[in-house]
Amino acid sequence: MRAVMSLGEIKELLRSEKAIKIIFAAGAALIVILAFGGLFGGSRSGNTVTALTAAEELAGYERALEQRLTDILGEIEGVGELRVMVTLDTTEQTEYGRSADMRLSVTAPRVRGVIVVCDGGDSVTVKEKVIAAVTGVFGINTLRVSVMR
Repeated sequence: MRAVMSLGEIKELLRSEKAIKIIFAAGAALIVILAFGGLFGGSRSGNTVTALTAAEELAGYERALEQRLTDILGEIEGVGELRVMVTLDTTEQTEYGRSADMRLSVTAPRVRGVIVVCDGGDSVTVKEKVIAAVTGVFGINTLRVSVMR
């Protein structure tokens, strides 16, 4: 069996209808791969978008926690008007099993710290109630909570 074809044999092969179909199909496949390869290849810009999305997701989660905390702390007697800031250590962590589609557990982001500025922040009693509420709901120690007026 020969590995090299003569020029005449190549010309004859190209004249056949089957060869033209194969060449056309290969060309179309190449165009599709080049045109849509970026969608599946995970380009650098795709990684950047993912990182931005994670940061935006974290910021959205912080805002949601701040809103919920503001709503509940506003119910405490003596707090008055307030503003709340929550900072998180990490994004949501997901642990997968042997196959990538088998999710074992999801861990919510950890709260790094909370600042509460409120009208009653100079009252020792109000400060203690707010700190107790925040440390209880987030499971953090009192050093991670700051309450002030």
